[in-house]
This record gives sequence, C-alpha cells and structure tokens, in this order.
Amino acid sequence: MVELFQTIPSEPGLWDSITLDAVGQSSGISIPVQLQPVAHANMARRNTVHVYEGELQAYDADVFAISGVVEYRDAAWNYEQPASLPDEYRPERISVLRDAQIRVSVPRASSFHPENHMRLPVCQRTDEPGRWVQPATLPFAAEAHGQPLYGGKVWLPYRCRLRSYTYSAFLQCLDDYRPFSPETTGKYTVHWFGDTNSRRALKKITSLGQWCSGIMASRPQCLCDDSGEAFPRFTGQNTVRDTLLELNDEDGGWSVRENGMVKNRGIQNSLAQVYYHRWEGLTQYNSGRWQDVFKPSALGLYPQANLVVISIGNMDVSFTQFLEYTRQLNELVVLLQSAYDEQHIVLRMPQYFCCRAPSGNPPRRMQKDRNRLYGDYARRLFELHFGSRLHVWDVSGIAETLPLEQRRDVAGCAVNTVPSEI
Repeated sequence: MVELFQTIPSEPGLWDSITLDAVGQSSGISIPVQLQPVAHANMARRNTVHVYEGELQAYDADVFAISGVVEYRDAAWNYEQPASLPDEYRPERISVLRDAQIRVSVPRASSFHPENHMRLPVCQRTDEPGRWVQPATLPFAAEAHGQPLYGGKVWLPYRCRLRSYTYSAFLQCLDDYRPFSPETTGKYTVHWFGDTNSRRALKKITSLGQWCSGIMASRPQCLCDDSGEAFPRFTGQNTVRDTLLELNDEDGGWSVRENGMVKNRGIQNSLAQVYYHRWEGLTQYNSGRWQDVFKPSALGLYPQANLVVISIGNMDVSFTQFLEYTRQLNELVVLLQSAYDEQHIVLRMPQYFCCRAPSGNPPRRMQKDRNRLYGDYARRLFELHFGSRLHVWDVSGIAETLPLEQRRDVAGCAVNTVPSEI
C-alpha cells in the first residue's frame, strides 16, 4: 500500500507531512515553522532517513515552546489516486526536549513592540505576515484593529497596520478612489471568479455585514456550509453561474441579472458592480468548459473590469492531479493575459487545511502540503506573468497562524470553508 503514494514532482524530497509550531507561553501567539527537505541525495529515496530544516522568525516578546506532529509518512499525504487514500488520520506527536524553548525580547523602541504598532504605515499588500493576538493585551483602542475572530483574537501584521472599514465605507471607497484604475470613469467594476468561499464573502459585502453577524454567527451556515441557504440578495448557488451585482453604501448589493436573465429589482445610485462567476476552479466539475467564460463573447455581456479577482486552488487540490493542474493553470494565465491586459489581478490563495483525513464522495483530496504546493505554484506563475499588477490575498497564511486547537475546530467543516471576513 505504501508504494502507491508518491511525492509531487516539484518537491521530490517531501516524504513526510509535518506540522511544527512555536507557541508563546504567555501570549498564546502561534508561529508556524515551514520545513523544507535538506539538500541531500538521500532525500529523493523512500526507504531512508529524511531530514528537514526550517527557520523561525519571532517578533513578539515571549518564551516560545516548540510543538508539532507528523501527520503522514512515506508520501501518504499526497492523495493523487483515489484508490490510495489512507484509511484514517493518525498523527504522531513529535518528541521535543523539555528545555527546547526560545526566549524573545523586544526593545521598547522597536517597531515590533505593541506600543509602536499604531505608528506603523498602513498596509499596502494583502499578504503581509502577522499573528493572532488577544485584544485585551494591546495598548490601543479596539476600534483600531479588525473585528475579533476565532476565540476573540484579532489579526495584526508585523510591519504595517490594518485600517478598519465598515462595509458601507468600503463600497464608498471603491467609488471615491477606484483602486488600481483611478483614471477611468463609470461605475467601478470587479470581475470575480470564485467558489463557495467567494460567495460567502459576497454575502457579507452585499448585506453590509449583516449576514452571519451577532447571535446568527454560530449557525451552521455561518461556520461551514451555506450551500443550501436561501439568500434574497442573490442566488449564488450551483445552478446560477453568472451574476451581476449592483452595490451602494446604503442598500448594500442586489443581483440585477442571473444566468443572463434580468431580475425585477435594482438599486438606485449604485456606486460599483460585481460580475461574479461561480466556478469549481479549473476542474471537470464546472457546468461547462471553464475556459469558455473568458471568451470575448462571454465577457462582452458584462461591463469592462477595473479589477479582477481569481480564486482557485480549493477545488483543484481536491479533484485534480498536480501536473494536470499546472497545465490548466498555464492555460488560465494565457486567457487572463488576453482578456485583461491592463487590469490588476487579485489572486485568492487556497484555504489552509489541517488535522483530518479527506472526506466526501468523491473524496476531496485536500491536505496541508497539497494545498500549500498548489497555492505556491499559482503564486509563482502569476508573479512571473503579471508582476506589479498582481496582489495576493493570502487567506492560507492568516489561518495557519491560528493556535493548533483552533485549526482543529475549523477542520470540522467538511468542505473546508472559512468565515466570510477572512
């Protein structure tokens, strides 16, 4: 059985899936340590000792203890063939020396000291590294950071600070500042190609944050799968592939066209619009060829884009082998270059995944290292071809820095979705 599992060609030495974290004993801050195979000929062989190395970068004052598990050995993490799924998930705890702790001190004058956080510049990127912090430990007002999530923690980048916006202010900002296309006129337009997670984000935007807020946030639809939920503002389910949404800062958003059919509704004084194409990534599970959506005859039915959002990886990890995924991704890049020769592109990375075996029928072959490798390949390819026009929406990096027990809580969602705010 073991011989059925093979490493992915881009990582021939990655035989073992290891989760390793440095955890602050006072703050609870969790820092993932990315391990890489050492450069040695033996790492390409199956039946030998495998050695990995990683670098820890810690910027918060605390004593960090190392903890981790080996999730899979002998490439059993790579479920390329449905017949070779492991029978169960049985992680092995890594033995760590009792005194293997790292003490970090941060001078008060350092930009990493919490007292200096509000002096940092506003973030200009969507992939800044950071950590989850309890807001009660911060020496500045709660409204200065984002909404608490995951046990009441807030996300703080290390080298910049986030600016908190209401959903109304966000929509007004699209009209006032027209991100990445300030010289254009007309309604600011986003072309958004995405899966279930994109639908969840758009539910939050079109309802001006009301969807899954307050006491409703604990509903199963909010925590995991909303695919069966009726939503009055737009359909967004599998039967509706193409939706045109009109938005403003007072009414939120409503779909005015779905699958080519005009809806008997609308909003006055719309500030922006979103053309949303619901897809299953670059897989065979789309209702037609995914390539067809980028034909001029298809895109010509909708207003020209000022910004393009591409969410891929989640379905591709689940249902496409890695080499086939690279071929499909190369084709996507060519189509995007033809359809959007000037627009900036936001690449939404695959979700972080951990702490359980795949599920579903057919099985969704998600796994921590598969998700990372698929996402990293897409990122490198898009950076090569789109350069400064690319912006990476790193949802995976944000989720991976959660404490392990909270990553396990998220793992209870069979379809691996995240809260809409992420």
